[in-house]
Amino acid sequence: MRYPIGRQDFQTLREDGCVYIDKTRLVYELVQNPYVFLSRPRRFGKSLLLSTIKAYFEGKKELFEGLEIERLEKDWAPHPVFLISLARVMDNSNQSLRDLLNQQFFLWEKDLGINNQNPDFGSRFSSILQESFRQSGKRAVVLIDEYDNPLINSLSDSKIHEANLSLLKSIYTNLKDLDAYIRFGMLTGVSRFSKMSIFSGLNNLTDVSFDPKFAAICGITENELLNDLSHGIENLAKHLNSSPQEAFYVLKKHYDGYHFTFPSPDIYNPFSLLSALDALNISDYWFATATPTFLIQRLYESNVDIPSLLNPEAPSAALSSSDANHDSPVALLFQTGYLTIKDFDSEWELYRLGVPNLEVKKGLMFDMAKIFQKKDEAQSLKLIKQLTLALRQGEPEIFLTSLQSYLASIPANITQNKSELYFENNIYIILSLLGIYIQTETVISKGRIDIVIQSDKYVYVIELKLDKTPEEALRQINEKEYALPFLHSGKQVFNIGINFSSEIRNISSWLIQPSKPS
Repeated sequence: MRYPIGRQDFQTLREDGCVYIDKTRLVYELVQNPYVFLSRPRRFGKSLLLSTIKAYFEGKKELFEGLEIERLEKDWAPHPVFLISLARVMDNSNQSLRDLLNQQFFLWEKDLGINNQNPDFGSRFSSILQESFRQSGKRAVVLIDEYDNPLINSLSDSKIHEANLSLLKSIYTNLKDLDAYIRFGMLTGVSRFSKMSIFSGLNNLTDVSFDPKFAAICGITENELLNDLSHGIENLAKHLNSSPQEAFYVLKKHYDGYHFTFPSPDIYNPFSLLSALDALNISDYWFATATPTFLIQRLYESNVDIPSLLNPEAPSAALSSSDANHDSPVALLFQTGYLTIKDFDSEWELYRLGVPNLEVKKGLMFDMAKIFQKKDEAQSLKLIKQLTLALRQGEPEIFLTSLQSYLASIPANITQNKSELYFENNIYIILSLLGIYIQTETVISKGRIDIVIQSDKYVYVIELKLDKTPEEALRQINEKEYALPFLHSGKQVFNIGINFSSEIRNISSWLIQPSKPS
């Protein structure tokens, strides 16, 4: 099977016989709207979707042979299509955006025979659409891919950000006055900037990002994986020396779990899934290409409670609209794919969010370790290996000594003037990484077990105290019988009381109380 890894052009994909998951029925339904906006994370197939729409409106019926849209569409009359991708703006300079727009507009003007000396991009775009209609007699299709990329790239520089915003606004706001020349318009992106006037100016813009009907228009559903890519699962199973069912569960654990609305089918990350099937190897493909550095830096600077942030509840309005510079990072974490919808409370109209899968959790925590602890992945992995081996071998003393030593090695210049929450976040990051290799369960609510860690032979029940004593922590474990659910597991149970000192910014002392399995 030929997998279209990183390929975004529908025509060459079809001509080269690559795997294509048929989304054309949804495409046909989508284009019945005059203007559409779709938000999805990076590398989720938005560019391929727009390329598919481009080929459809260009009347290239032969490319759709055997697909659902072939029986739905009867006309196939071609329209002029103007597709521009702002994903190619790679840096945060305003000139980079201007150069890209000027190059693309010049090519369109050259094709139409327009000699436009007007420096205003909005006016130039209007002239292009009007002249196209005059020459063809057909209303045009306008497709703008990753509309917000220049805005996200410039978040660290407010001056450039505002310049990019103003420039794009001059183009987008013109669309509302050009209905007579536009058959269909679509914008895709990661985030929906609340202050972008395009969304207030285009009254007939349909945001399908939360529409259950289009929940699976990007990404690969579980049914599509099992029905269309079963041969790939079988090949992976042979390579892993496992059964197809086991290979399927490995793929599900690493790449499934996305829900962009509710209800929604289970959706797999298409880039990672197809990369794994192509390479016959489970790895962190998507995260390597979509690191949210600016988001993690914001988390570090704002000193937020990481456990609560990664398991929040939020109304739909908070998820669909965001000012990346000022709003809570929950919306951007959702829109960029690091959080996804886990459940919906219909009474209060609240979405419960969480990290979608193992690939995202692992990458997110390793990146947090880089920012919060100034440790690279190799250093973090070395610690996790030490901690995991100690726990698997029933050596809590070595586990705690290694953890204490690691926390002490965090440079003093990044811990200075930090609150206790910063250090609680560091422990959470370490335990979350530990949970990738050994089962952990952390509960933050008062009166419940702080930490439970389990291996094949051992259970560790841990209570944390701040500026108190390990004796108090151990007493709470015993009085509230935290270990009771595990005493009949046949495993050795260790009750551990730990004190964290705000003065030395580290674990200061601990007590370990072993118990015998029943």
